[in-house]
Amino acid sequence: MPIVSVPSNPDLSALGVLGFSVRQERLYRLLLRRSGSRLAELAKLAGLPMGELREQLARLVAKDVVEVRGDTVVARPPQEALARLVNEESLRVRVRDEQLEAVRTLLPSLTADHLSATAPRGEPVTIEVLNGGDIAQLIRSLSAESAGDLLWLRPDPWRIPPGNEIDEWVIELMRSGRRSRAIYAVEVLQEAPELLRARADAGEHVRVLAEVPTRLAVLGTSAALIAERFGSHDGRRLVLRQQSMVAALTLMFDGLWDRAMPVPGLDGRRHDDSDQRMLLGQLAGGAKDEQIARALGLSVRTVRRRVADLLDELGAGSRFQAGVEAVRRGWV
Repeated sequence: MPIVSVPSNPDLSALGVLGFSVRQERLYRLLLRRSGSRLAELAKLAGLPMGELREQLARLVAKDVVEVRGDTVVARPPQEALARLVNEESLRVRVRDEQLEAVRTLLPSLTADHLSATAPRGEPVTIEVLNGGDIAQLIRSLSAESAGDLLWLRPDPWRIPPGNEIDEWVIELMRSGRRSRAIYAVEVLQEAPELLRARADAGEHVRVLAEVPTRLAVLGTSAALIAERFGSHDGRRLVLRQQSMVAALTLMFDGLWDRAMPVPGLDGRRHDDSDQRMLLGQLAGGAKDEQIARALGLSVRTVRRRVADLLDELGAGSRFQAGVEAVRRGWV
């Protein structure tokens, strides 16, 4: 394989990495061959005026590669002088590499700072943090301002001081036609079965889980109340009013609802089987809510709640599907 020669650049010093200029390298090489020469002889050999020779020698002396002894110039052994310079430069390069690597690791955070400054700015989301206070009054206020289902995660309702006031208000809302679903920790069957039955008898759909992750109240589609620290019951709560957040909590609740188990005998219905059959018969006949209300002697709101209860109990997505499922089960 032929050897390709690379022309050298006369303006660059091979020792430039150690801080030598071209003139300094030439003078140093001359001194290596003529170490011990006198200044006058050296100036003649180098072809340099005495003033420039002294200037270049001063720089070599500063690098500690030569030594001027009176009128004589002596070159230090290169294996010692240059090795020291190489080691010093290697250390400097290593330190520089570490510094550059530190800068490189900063690039993601610096980029994030830049992007945060250029990203579109929106309005801040307001989240209220409550520490204690009248929770029953808060729930009354939030539920009165909203419409839609009431959803509850209740890991320990028997430990909540205003529990009776909240239960009375929820029962009143259900009587007015609001639908309520609650998931309780299974301990409620031993700790507070009467609490569970009171709300179920009022029409609440009740299920239990081995473990309920946190306290939560979703009040319709516009407000939710949740523990500030997930799973903590230290009394600090967040009030959320952004619809997307409320919708996300509703999805979380629905996921837990699908995993939870119904409690036999507590199906959230206050009406008897004959009422149920009459309602299914009216639905099967295609009757409207107003017609059903007149036929059963109920308010339209109560009819709508009962229809929603039936759809939920039958796992149906429409009134027609509810009729089909009821026939399959032999209810009508």
